[in-house]
Amino acid sequence: MRRSLLYQIYPVYLIAILLVVGSLTYAATRVFRTAFYAEKETELHNSAALIANALGSQPFDPLPADSDAPAAEHVLAEFVHNLPLRVTLVDSAGTVLADSHIDAQHAENHAGRPEIVAAMAQGAGTDRRVSGSTGEKSIYVAVAVYDSAGHQSGVVRVAGSVSAIDQRTNEAFSAIILSALLILAATAGLTLIIVKRIHRPLLSIQQGALRYAAGDLAYRIQLRAPQEISAIADTLNSMADQLSDTIGSITAQRNELEAILSAMVEGVVVVDQRRRITAINRAAGELFRIDYRNVKGRSIIEALRNAEIDQIAEQTLQSGTRQEAGIVIYNNGMTHVSVHATTLHNENSPGVLLVLNDTTKMKQLESIRRDFVANVSHELRTPITSILGFVETLRDGALHDPQAAERFVEIIHSHSTRLNLIIEDLLSLSRLESYDAEVPLEWCQIDAIVEKAVQACEHDAERKSIQVQHTCAGAETVRVNAALLEQALVNLINNAVKYSPQGSDVEVTVNNTAELLQISVTDHGSGIPRRELARVFERFYRVDRARSRDMGGTGLGLAIVKHIALAHRGEVSVDSVEGRGSTFTLKLPQN
Repeated sequence: MRRSLLYQIYPVYLIAILLVVGSLTYAATRVFRTAFYAEKETELHNSAALIANALGSQPFDPLPADSDAPAAEHVLAEFVHNLPLRVTLVDSAGTVLADSHIDAQHAENHAGRPEIVAAMAQGAGTDRRVSGSTGEKSIYVAVAVYDSAGHQSGVVRVAGSVSAIDQRTNEAFSAIILSALLILAATAGLTLIIVKRIHRPLLSIQQGALRYAAGDLAYRIQLRAPQEISAIADTLNSMADQLSDTIGSITAQRNELEAILSAMVEGVVVVDQRRRITAINRAAGELFRIDYRNVKGRSIIEALRNAEIDQIAEQTLQSGTRQEAGIVIYNNGMTHVSVHATTLHNENSPGVLLVLNDTTKMKQLESIRRDFVANVSHELRTPITSILGFVETLRDGALHDPQAAERFVEIIHSHSTRLNLIIEDLLSLSRLESYDAEVPLEWCQIDAIVEKAVQACEHDAERKSIQVQHTCAGAETVRVNAALLEQALVNLINNAVKYSPQGSDVEVTVNNTAELLQISVTDHGSGIPRRELARVFERFYRVDRARSRDMGGTGLGLAIVKHIALAHRGEVSVDSVEGRGSTFTLKLPQN
């Protein structure tokens, strides 16, 4: 685990400070000790020189046997009895003549002592050691003594204890240590404050970086820190601004693309090099009856269950060219789909964009158009052929036969009337389909509209002894296009009369509420087979073609009724039972 910057820098500073203070303490102690020892040696040397000059060489000269001159011990005792120093007189042979602290007669020869050797050789000598006589650690300073002729008579050695020096040194060391500890503590505290002043802004920067990584790009790092650290914070804030703008732009583009894909009528599927789905829109999911949100990452075969699309994608990847094909999807019926495949050149790997167009309605319309053209051609050709045939017959001589000519002219008139009816119905359909918006509506008396429609069909009904009865319930006024509604009712009542048996009844029932106008036309004829019910409102469609043509129908009446209902934003339906009759119902909203 990585340690904090505080625990990486601060101990290093502490160790460095400790080493510096320790080194300074050691050096100061050494300097003090050296100075104290040098001062002591200088003091002892001056004392030794003073004693040597004061005594002269007389104490070192041998005394005659009858001399009453004082001995060396006595001279030395009188001279140094008030000095806190150990003074030793040593002759040139190393024999101790006198010593202020010990009995000279029991002292060993000092000719080998370092300070004595140095003094005899150089005139002065110094040494530090523990005295074998007194047991104290001492400094020894020896000075040579010369007689009047300049010959060396002996050595005056002065010794001083260093216990006082050690005590002074220890006192100085204690003071230095105490000062060093105070300096160390103060420096450590100041260093901690300085390191924390650096560490705290870095923690703020770290927290800001973590929030940026978590997606909180609105957060801004605010701190007071040195210029270099503040520059890092400013750089991160600037980076967050740029990232926020970039991500916002990417998000807007993504949302725009998703909105475009969702709003597209065409299905869109994007697959990668392994033909796995990377993107799909709602329209494509509806085509294949799947949840488009749960198929990303799955193969075409697994998700769409369509081998043809998988083959198209594979061919597009292999050839690198556009592919177009038509397929059929079998999901509760046939759905015709036109597939356009294009290669996508991504940075990592190629993919394929599949655009799926549902052409089912187009094919249905094309089929209806073909049927319509065929039906119109057939419906027009039959009367025209008859008219041309009878005209040719008249031209060939039947014109001079009054009885035949009259019959042929009557037939030509009948077919011409049929042609006129077909053309009028086609024009009516064309007008209904040409309305760009809504048909003009107005408030009308529903009884009056129904009465006019019944009267228009009354002649045909009387010829078959059929009673057309009508009843109205609810409000008397309706908001409709009166002319169109009357035309729809005329077509429905005419059909009911045509297909009703002799002497039967046709009922027209009106139920008008504030929300819906419902008009039903019921006959008691032969009825319509169930399999034919879905197609009775198609143009030129007849359940019994021969019978309908004999009755003079054009095959467009119910198609016109359907378009009139649609123009009123309503609908028309049929309910029929074979052998019992049919009921056609118009439902027109009133709100």
